[in-house]
Amino acid sequence: MLKNTELNYGVVSRANHWLSAFLFIGLIALGMYMHEMEKGPDKFALYDLHKSLGIGLFMLMMLRLVWLKISPNPEQLSKNKFEHILGHAVKGILYLAMIMMPISGWIMSTTGGHDVAFFNLFTLPVLIGENEMIHEIAEEIHGTAGTLLIAIILLHVAGALKHHLVYKDATLLRMLGKNKEEK
Repeated sequence: MLKNTELNYGVVSRANHWLSAFLFIGLIALGMYMHEMEKGPDKFALYDLHKSLGIGLFMLMMLRLVWLKISPNPEQLSKNKFEHILGHAVKGILYLAMIMMPISGWIMSTTGGHDVAFFNLFTLPVLIGENEMIHEIAEEIHGTAGTLLIAIILLHVAGALKHHLVYKDATLLRMLGKNKEEK
């Protein structure tokens, strides 16, 4: 089933979720690794990869937002009002981050005088020319958001595991494409 139902996520939502998750975690790890590297050709090659993957994540996020209009997510299974609100807040922050991180990276690169290309297939337009002040602001936003996202991702994973191990409900299973009975 491609579309979501009232109870389960469809193939499109599950594929987008897991691909986005692996990309996001990989981009954070790559960003932390690059930050520690000395300037040189290897670092610049990794920056190009980081930018391309970031554009890919942004495109996945745009597809996710369109898909949500076509096929809304099933309702959360949490019966606890605080956890229900927290789940929506965490998901909202993750969505916002998947939009803001690529945009701040794009601005950071172009204001630093660097192109932003997607695997040499196309180059994003320069929104703002070289500008040291805006570059530093974008760099701060990108770095701080990346650090905060580690906590948000861990909270998201912890929530999924709590549902699976403590509540023993189908929250995690349905993102894996399984029904509770198929366990």
